[in-house]
Amino acid sequence: MQRFDKDSEVFKMIQENKESRAAPRQSNTFKMLQEVLEADEKEAAMRFPGKLSPNAPTQNTPVGGISKHHTCEKCGTSIVTQAVRITDSSFRHPECYTCSDCGLNLKMRGHFWVGDTMYCEKHAKERYQGSGNCIQTTVSYPQ
Repeated sequence: MQRFDKDSEVFKMIQENKESRAAPRQSNTFKMLQEVLEADEKEAAMRFPGKLSPNAPTQNTPVGGISKHHTCEKCGTSIVTQAVRITDSSFRHPECYTCSDCGLNLKMRGHFWVGDTMYCEKHAKERYQGSGNCIQTTVSYPQ
């Protein structure tokens, strides 16, 4: 059994704090989640569309004039996840970053240009010895 001195300054201060305490603040994310949970299903889908919602927004227009996704220069499809930068303006999927001759994945190996074609080191040397061209060496890492 605890006994408190109800006349003490500390007890009075704690009681005042309890009485004047405002409701706790909620983060914006929590407030939004609470609104979704309280809204009915149709209203929530319209107000808060998600990736799997039939009303999900599609972002076809680039933000600020810069496209968020790159296009793979080998297969021509959009790169949504990881991209390998080949040059300042060309990118490939990690699985498309391969030797043009043998199909070896060049990730963490780098690539060699003979003309406009990308090769692994072995096949670039073979092409270089027969062509008399200068090989351009580049090492690219996924972004």
